[in-house]
Formats: sequence, structure tokens, C-alpha cells
Amino acid sequence: MFPLKKNSLIVSCQAEEEEPLYGAIHMQRMAIAAKNAGAEGIRANSAVDIKAIKEVVDLPIIGLCKDRNETYDAFITTTKDQIKEIIEAGSDYVAIDCTAVSRPEPLEELFNFTRENYSGIGIVADISAIEDVIEILPLHPDYISTTLSGYTDYSTDRQKPDIALISEIEKLTDIPVIAEGHYNEPQQIREALLTGAYAVIVGGAITRPQQITERFLKSIEDFGEEIYSIGIDLGATNTRALLTDRYGNVIQTIHHKTPNSPDAILNQLVTDIDRLRETNEPTAIGIATAGRPDILSGEIRYASDNIKGWTGVKLADVIRAKTGIPTYVNNDANLAAYGQWKFSSVDSLIFITIGTGIGGGIILNGNILNGKFGGGAEFGHIIYPSNDRRCTCGKVGCIETVASGRYLKSELDSGKNPTTVLNDFSEKIAWLVDTVERIIEVEAIYLGGVVKKYDQELIDRIRDKLKKIDPTHSDKLLRLTTLGEEAGAIGAALYSLDKAYVLTHAKEMNRHSPIFI
Repeated sequence: MFPLKKNSLIVSCQAEEEEPLYGAIHMQRMAIAAKNAGAEGIRANSAVDIKAIKEVVDLPIIGLCKDRNETYDAFITTTKDQIKEIIEAGSDYVAIDCTAVSRPEPLEELFNFTRENYSGIGIVADISAIEDVIEILPLHPDYISTTLSGYTDYSTDRQKPDIALISEIEKLTDIPVIAEGHYNEPQQIREALLTGAYAVIVGGAITRPQQITERFLKSIEDFGEEIYSIGIDLGATNTRALLTDRYGNVIQTIHHKTPNSPDAILNQLVTDIDRLRETNEPTAIGIATAGRPDILSGEIRYASDNIKGWTGVKLADVIRAKTGIPTYVNNDANLAAYGQWKFSSVDSLIFITIGTGIGGGIILNGNILNGKFGGGAEFGHIIYPSNDRRCTCGKVGCIETVASGRYLKSELDSGKNPTTVLNDFSEKIAWLVDTVERIIEVEAIYLGGVVKKYDQELIDRIRDKLKKIDPTHSDKLLRLTTLGEEAGAIGAALYSLDKAYVLTHAKEMNRHSPIFI
């Protein structure tokens, strides 16, 4: 038996009859290219292709015969005659469909036939789920391959590529696992090997130009001749909607008070979008919303009573259904941070927005730190010492109860000395900045929201208080947002363009609950 090398890449050189590269001569050339690049094995379909490849490549070959038949569901090497053909053509291993589906000949007969007649040939069991592995173990295949995960009725919901299946199999048996199926990115094969795969097979991502072309085109299929986006910043008090080009240049803006019920908010958003799209049709819509949205589904997982009844609203689905435009949702402060990052020169930053409450966003190398459930960077709900005020979130002591824009306005309106009020406010914000910066060190911390109204004077006050807390803080650490009150809407617009492909195809890219995106 020609051994398969551990921690290696095996390239599947296959083409369907309707594909331009169908034919043994093309697969022969593919195999040569794969070997020259460093592949340690070839997977090939049909006796004709196997024979041609074996003539020019001295690598182990996993052979198979695809046989799609209306009378049964198994389709990879399903008969003894097929096994005979591919082995006599020069295959070192035979891959057999070992899923729990209908087949023309029993699996046990196929295994016994191979071992009785071709003792030096290895058997690779192509499976789709752990149930298949349990059934196949008594037959003792030489390798188990995850090739068919997603191809059977009982595995359609598995992630792609099915890296988790590698661990499941390893817990059950010592038979080496080959990772195969939907491996499209180099990082995925690293993850598979680190998870315990013996080797990884990659096919279409390397050898099928049509699939490769389609995959690249898929990332820009929503683009027309011009690229525009609508960004919406939905706050508890105000809503701002704007149309931008691909660079974030604002073309048109709508600004109004936020309605006081979920239905009214949704209806107003549709109205705003319809007005903006009269100027230019957008590719996507991004919504920066208060609360904690599920960034993949666009549903609001949790929202405080700043917007009553907002929890559970399927924001992205509703807007997409009413407008026909792909819609993506994230937290308002996250997208304000993203907007600021797009127009800054730093790799990583923190954005603290001070409005009805206090929000926050963290950008690390261009990715938003969302948190597991969308609650990353909830700075306003950090407990401030000796604060006994109850927050709208239900907790007691959240800093936004004593340092939000709403609180600042109430203090100034109460007739208190403005200097005293601003000093107290600056001290609390400085404490928050220091606390956050000690947890995640970044190049810059931007302040937005009502702080912009007080301009550089308030920033200087906060910076002075920050220096008193810790003199080692850089003078360049704390900065005033350069985007003003449009930061969230601009960030939402650009986010919807930048992240649309990743968000739409998150599942197939192995990003079920992305902490970063």
C-alpha cells in the first residue's frame, strides 16, 4: 500500500462531463500541477483518469467511480465491478460511499471483495455524519473521510467545512480521519489538521475554474455600475438616515425624532429608505441600532427600555422584506466605531458614544469586537463606584446613569454651576476611559455623541482628569470624533458594503456566532 503522508494536502482532480476541463488529459495536467506545488496525494474519478494520472505522477491515488443512479442514493464506488476497474487502473486506495442510504450492493460485500482480491489496496470510507462512522467501524476501513457531510438528508445542517466532525470521529475511533468537503480557504485546512485530521483533501477550490470563478463573482454579485449604500443610525431619541457612495461620502441625509413604538419605527425606516433611494439605488442597507442585535440574523436579542418593545424585533428581515434590499444590523456604537475607523489612520481603536445612554465600540485591525451574543463593548453598563442609581437595563450602578448625555443635560438644566457639572462629568468619563483602556489597549479612544457639542474644551477637561488618574496616558490617546453625529450612520453604510459577503455567507465560512466581524 502506497502510504498517505500525515499532515499533508491531497488534491482532488475531478471534472464532470459537462465541464470544459472534462477528460483524462486535463486531469493528468491538474495532477502534475498539484504535485509540482507540493501535494502529497491525488483523489481521482474513473479508471480512465486514474490510469492517465498514474502514468505521470508518482503519488498515492485515492480512486473512485461516481455513479449517480435514480434507483439508489449512494453514488461513490457502489459496486464490485467499479472497485475492480479503478484498482486495476492503478489506484492505491478505493473510496467507497459509506453513508446510510440505499445502494446496489451491501457495504460488507464491497469491503470483503476488495480485501480478498486486492490485499495491498487501502479502503477510504466516505461518510457524512457520526452515525455512518458507528455503522462502518466493524468493517475496519483504513481511513475515514468526511467527504459526504452535507450530502445526505441527515447531514444537511452540518457546518461547511465540517471541522467539528473530525473531533467527533476521533473520540470514537483511532482510524485516521481525512478531512474533505467544502474546504475553500487555506486557514480551513490548518484548522482541520490542528483539530486532528490525518490529511486534508481539497478539490474544486483548486482544480475547478468554474467553481473558483463563481466563488469570486459571488462576492460582488450585488454590485452594479455604481455602488451606493444607505446607513441608518437608530437611537432612542433621534434617527439619522443617509445615502453614501462606496467611500462614505454623504449624498443625502434625513434626520428626525425616533418614533415611540416598534411598528412606527419600522414604518418610518421604510419611508426614509424610499426617499433616499429616489436619488440613487443602494446596494445594501446598514442599520446601527440601540440594543444587542444578532449580527447574522439581524434580530434584536436584547434592548433596554430606552426603546420600549425593541427586544425580539426581526429588524433585518422586516426591512429586507419591505424594501427588497439586503440589510445588515449591528449595535449603534459598534458602527460609529467602524465609521470612525474607516476615516482614521489607526489599526485599532475604541469609540465611546455619549447620548441617551453610553455606548461603545471596539475595532481591532478592522474587525468589530461584537462579543459572543452581541454584547461586546457595553461600556455604559460598567458599574461606577458608589453609584446606587437603577439603570433601564435593570442593574444598579451603571455609569450611564451618572454620565450620559441625558444625565448631563438634566444636571445643567437644574441650575447647578456649569463648571462644576462639567468637571464632575469629565471625571466620570475619564474614569471610564482609563478602565476600558486597561482592558484593551488600543492606539486611540474616540469620544462621540453630545461631547461634540462642547468641542475641544470638554475633551481637554476629560484629558486633564485622565492624566490625574494615570500620568502615563499619552496625550494622543483621547480624541474627539471627526465624524460628529453622522458616525453611526456612515459606519452602518460602509459596514453593509464591507461585510455583506461575510455576513451573508457566514455559515459556509464557518462563522456561526462571530465574536469578530
